[in-house]
Amino acid sequence: MNATQAKDRLYSQLAASLKNMSRAVGQTADLFEQLQTDLDAMRVLAGTHAAQFMTVAAELSPEAGGGANTEATAVGSASLENFVIEKTL
Repeated sequence: MNATQAKDRLYSQLAASLKNMSRAVGQTADLFEQLQTDLDAMRVLAGTHAAQFMTVAAELSPEAGGGANTEATAVGSASLENFVIEKTL
């Protein structure tokens, strides 16, 4: 095998390696995009659950005048839920 054939073989291997790397980078970009979508959905879900938890906790809290506490927490949880939903849009 002469030097030209060896050089051509190495360039061919390099081209194949670059093609594989390009494909892998594209897949990684797609996975990062899906990850971002999943993280946004998780943030919305966590905010919704936090709002539900605060509302239920306010309803179950054994306070003498629980009406004001319940009302304030329900308003606060609704605001939190709206904030989380608006933040994702």
